[in-house]
Amino acid sequence: MNGFFVAGTDTDAGKTIVTAALVRQLRMHGIDAVPMKVIQTGGGYTEDGYPISPDFDVYCSASSFIRDRDEIEDMVPLSFSAPCSPHLAARMDGSVCEVGPVLTALKRLCVTHDLVIAEGVGGISVPLSDTLTSLDLIKKTGLPVILVVRNVLGCVNHAINTIQVLRSQNIQIRGAIMTETTPPQDCDAFILEDNPRIISKLCGIPILGSLPFIHGVPFGTESFWSGLDSCMGGIVESLLNGVTNE
Repeated sequence: MNGFFVAGTDTDAGKTIVTAALVRQLRMHGIDAVPMKVIQTGGGYTEDGYPISPDFDVYCSASSFIRDRDEIEDMVPLSFSAPCSPHLAARMDGSVCEVGPVLTALKRLCVTHDLVIAEGVGGISVPLSDTLTSLDLIKKTGLPVILVVRNVLGCVNHAINTIQVLRSQNIQIRGAIMTETTPPQDCDAFILEDNPRIISKLCGIPILGSLPFIHGVPFGTESFWSGLDSCMGGIVESLLNGVTNE
């Protein structure tokens, strides 16, 4: 497998923004990178079986790439209607959430593209079924993890716990990206500045970079993505230069 698995410390950590921005920057570097939403909830399928994916729509707003039907079905191999945990969303759709189709789609994308940036669902312990969690899927892909940490009060605990669980399964962590998905408060500035330092210090992983909250710009517009380009450039350089958690 050639790519990275974008995992988050919790729901709404900013995984979709990071995935879209990574693909955008990699393609700007001349690398044939494509996104993948391994499991979409709050989506479903059209009447003719085409996957509905709000997250994939965000990817498309960030960059253009070849998107024929077969490719999109591999980029969104599972999509369930209800906006909840995959195990419950699948049950509500009268289906089951299995990792087999995800792994098969990932392998096809890896054959035809330089890199696949696969976005997970929720946190790493989110249940996919009564017997599987997102952690099981991450391990089966064999991809190194880029951990997305929402930079707020309390994120250090979430980050440390997530990193410990990943390491307990011998999953490589390439590094972490800090995100600000809501406007930061001035009174919390000293906390937000220290969070990446202490996470890196305690866990021994590199902080690849930080994505700030973009003020006054509509989400998903070209202005939004271009506003993140300067931050993403250094992150992509670190990835391409082989930064690891050793």
